[in-house]
Amino acid sequence: MNLEDERLDLALKASNEGIWDWDLSSGEIYYTNRLLMFLGYGLVGAPNIFAAAQANVHAEDYGQFQRKLDRVILRGGKFFATEARIRTKDGEWKWFRVRGVPERDPAGNTIRMVGSLIDISQRKNAQIALAEERNMIDIVLDSTPVNVYFKDRDSRFARANVATADRMGLRSVEELIGKTDYDFFDAEHADCSRARELEIMETGQGQEETLEHELWEDGTKSWVLVTKKVWLSMSGEVLGTFGLTHEVTELMEAQNELKRVASELKGVNREISEERNLLRLVIDNIPVFVYFKDLESNFVLVNQRMADLVGASSTAEVEGRHNRDFLHPSLVESAEADEKKIMESGAPIEQKIEELTWKDQLSTWSVTSKYPWYHTDGTLRGTFGVSSDVTALMQTRLKLEQITYVLGRQNESMEDQLNLAREIQQAALPSEIPSIHLGGKKARFHHRYQPASKLAGDFFEVLPLGDGMAGFFICDVMGHGVRSALIVSMLRGLIEKQHEPLGAQAGEFLTGLNDGLCHLLERASQMIFATAVYGVVDLGAGEIRFASAGHPNPLVRRNAEVQPLEVEQQMKGPALGVVPDFQFREISIPLEGLSGILAFTDGVFEVLNGSGEEFGMERLQDALEKTRGGGAALDEVVKAAREFSAGDSFDDDLCLLGIEFLKEK
Repeated sequence: MNLEDERLDLALKASNEGIWDWDLSSGEIYYTNRLLMFLGYGLVGAPNIFAAAQANVHAEDYGQFQRKLDRVILRGGKFFATEARIRTKDGEWKWFRVRGVPERDPAGNTIRMVGSLIDISQRKNAQIALAEERNMIDIVLDSTPVNVYFKDRDSRFARANVATADRMGLRSVEELIGKTDYDFFDAEHADCSRARELEIMETGQGQEETLEHELWEDGTKSWVLVTKKVWLSMSGEVLGTFGLTHEVTELMEAQNELKRVASELKGVNREISEERNLLRLVIDNIPVFVYFKDLESNFVLVNQRMADLVGASSTAEVEGRHNRDFLHPSLVESAEADEKKIMESGAPIEQKIEELTWKDQLSTWSVTSKYPWYHTDGTLRGTFGVSSDVTALMQTRLKLEQITYVLGRQNESMEDQLNLAREIQQAALPSEIPSIHLGGKKARFHHRYQPASKLAGDFFEVLPLGDGMAGFFICDVMGHGVRSALIVSMLRGLIEKQHEPLGAQAGEFLTGLNDGLCHLLERASQMIFATAVYGVVDLGAGEIRFASAGHPNPLVRRNAEVQPLEVEQQMKGPALGVVPDFQFREISIPLEGLSGILAFTDGVFEVLNGSGEEFGMERLQDALEKTRGGGAALDEVVKAAREFSAGDSFDDDLCLLGIEFLKEK
């Protein structure tokens, strides 16, 4: 096999794709073994899925598949690319990504097509499952009358249910996305809302069922119960806030109306004569439930609304009767106790929210105020009360409490799991690294480590290898969060496994890590990789043996001058986990004249200032050159990068490992 064939075979193994070659002149098609394995066939019997697409491609995908194929074959298209379900030998439909390029004769006729095919069923099925889950969530959110919404860090609406869009006067949720409270409310109210959301994101402390008075942009006023919490990603990053808002304007207006009516009835009770006809005209036209009771808590007078509430056809059917005739026995005693207390003390009970269970087991909610009832001569006659039915509002409130509780528990559980994972990951890092000594020479290690999120993808290791020898390893796993943390755990396990046999050989050490990681990731649906450098400090041999896997080159201090370590391109290997069976090479760096070396991940030099400019390698080199080395040098480098950044902080993990070379006295 020549070099080009080896490269092709290596690339195909890395990509996990099968190859097809279709001769349109003869109608024959060639499949590689991997492609035949995808389709479930042996060396013979596999159909030509392109020539007989209708029989082999799922009916829902066939139209698009054939149109794209015709565009290349018949209309001069340069590239065929699609995703479709294709029938395997056992009749199962699997998702494949298909690519191909045409070959044409001098007349422009397509005579051949060559391309690749890879099984993407796992990813597609996950996408379908995710879409179904999102649809279920949308159904739940859009079916509840509670306003549910998510806002990003700038307090812009990122997601909401239909009820929220309706309340804002918009025709769809899509019109709401990207807008803020300033688009709907008075500026003062929007300022207060923004300040509260900033506080929640900073402290992580939310609010629950806070009563707020809203002033809209058009001058309209409303009352709402608001619950707001911090919105975290799965990796623990603060994405913004989420909230649940329930409008209680009607409830507040009903309470205000009850106060007004109660006040009016007090005046009526003092001034009205015994002419019941006049009293009847008043109470029958009040939009609340009104009732008068004697000293024995028997109904003396009720309005028609009260009669309707207890299921009577007229007020006469209620008058003279008792609560026990209508309410469940469990509530009769408490109602009598309230009325007895009012008559004894003369003090009213106002704005009491209570659940009423009737004899037929039906439950309702009401807001009730009860007062003592006096004759015109001042003698006690009994009690009177006014109440309003708030059943619908209370049921909505209970639903709101349930939703808030579920979301809160899920958020707390995720937070606990992320904190535990962070503690485990941090515990694996060495807190102190011993120096190595030999023949009057000494190598002292220093490090600075600062993860950007709860779970980091950057880490380092220093491996003792015997007298005067130690290995140092620094690594940057792609991405953040749980996925990168899992790769870190895999790599630590592989390092532990090959520490003893391969620790002194830089190239072989990285080769072993790469083989192990490729094996662990061969079934992963997405590409995952890690860049790394590994070096062996050998004081006895007076050298550092060094190998790189796609990682930034360290900086070295030699004869008081700081320069990047020069590594020829052919000596650098690919990132770990990308190319199986790759043999990493190592270089030797003499210790003569070398006073220090700094290895790092990209979090220190990719930090941006307010203009979007990167700190970069040159500034990193200048910052290190201004120091005298040692552990203080790392602090000065971190300080320079932080002062350069726009927010005086780092968006990515920060990991630095320095080695100081000394002569012992």
